[in-house]
Order: sequence, then structure tokens, then C-alpha cells
Amino acid sequence: MTTFETAIIAFLALGFVVPAWLLALSFRDRAKAIRVEEPNKRYFAYAALLQSLHAQLDPKSQTVRNGPLFAATVRELANYPEYRSFSVLFLEEINITGTRKFDNVVRAELKAVEAQLLEAKEPA
Repeated sequence: MTTFETAIIAFLALGFVVPAWLLALSFRDRAKAIRVEEPNKRYFAYAALLQSLHAQLDPKSQTVRNGPLFAATVRELANYPEYRSFSVLFLEEINITGTRKFDNVVRAELKAVEAQLLEAKEPA
């Protein structure tokens, strides 16, 4: 092998292999940073979801102000299995007494999400 060929191999190794490893290491570090940030984002999203549910309930009559929005928001609680104990307690406290169409939808959604949360396994 000539000096020229050795120089070409060294150039290729330094030019392609080393940057590829550095790029892979930086992606790994970035992925770790994202995983560390995610629980805080999930907590604040969950808190906003509960606040939204609470705001949609009329405090005096405990009726739902917007049935479709309330049902959709209740369904979102299933996306937070790590907070399932709080979600189930919150859902158990809601009592829908109306007979309108969306009252029935909300009542069914409350039962379905509660059952789904009770069946969910604890996240790792």
C-alpha cells in the first residue's frame, strides 16, 4: 500500500467515520435530554386538562356547559395513565343528572374512560 492510498484511507476515516460517530453521540445526548424534559410537559398538560374539565362544570348545578367538548376532554384523560388514580377520583365525583342527548353521551364517556383507566397497567 502506497503512501497515497494510506492518506486516502485516513482521510475517509477522519472525514466520514469520526463525524458520523460524533453525530450519533449528539443525537443520543439530545434524546436523553428530551426524555428528562417530557415528564414536566406531561404534568402541565394533564393539569391543564383537569382545569379545563373543572371549568366546564357549572359549580352551582354541577351540570356540563358544553357536552361535546366535555366528552372529548374526558376521553383525553386516558392518555395519562400515570395519573390514573387522580383521574378516577375526579371522574367518580362527577354526577350527570340530565336527560339530554349529550348528557347521555357524557355519562357513557365517563364510564368508558373510568373503566379504561382502571384496566390500564402502571407505566414503566
